[in-house]
Amino acid sequence: MEIYNLYRPQLSAKNILVIFDAVHAVASHAHKINSDTTLRSKLQELGSMTQMQDPPLLRLENESYQICLTFVQNLVLDRPPSYDESEVESYLTDLCQEVLQFYIETACSGQMPGSSSTERPHWLIPLGSGKRRELAARASLIVTTLQAICSLEESSFEKNIARFFPLLSSLISCEHGSNEVQIALSELFSLSVGPVLLRSC
Repeated sequence: MEIYNLYRPQLSAKNILVIFDAVHAVASHAHKINSDTTLRSKLQELGSMTQMQDPPLLRLENESYQICLTFVQNLVLDRPPSYDESEVESYLTDLCQEVLQFYIETACSGQMPGSSSTERPHWLIPLGSGKRRELAARASLIVTTLQAICSLEESSFEKNIARFFPLLSSLISCEHGSNEVQIALSELFSLSVGPVLLRSC
């Protein structure tokens, strides 16, 4: 990030999106490993045998996604040469959707499978301490993501509300490792979702 910040004024939008793609690949790879419980347990076994610490993959994943978000948000602010508003908006909304989806998969993993609105509701299985720690570690990224969605221009938010609304609704029913997520979610509904719904009435 230091190099990026140093050369930020000279970088075109295309340059930054190339860097974005590279960092996003790192984030996606880290997430893939984090989601593979078998591989993670093998890494932990290897760590105990070699007396090495567990690799900080969750931190790598969070930081990489955070950097990606920063790149795209700065593009919106800077509007450098070769800036394409619709392209950057697509990058931003896709990234926000991806991050929220990953979080929801983790946070709502205690829900009993097969429950639907037509079936009798099942009890939720409380998340274990490991999952709670993971959610707490992801909280700042989710808050930043929700704030990024909230900062979308009105027309852009309205255009993308159909893809975000199911995710935001799922977040309401999820367990969270930090109340920061609930506060950011409440602000998003108050400042962005609410006005759109009121206008449509």
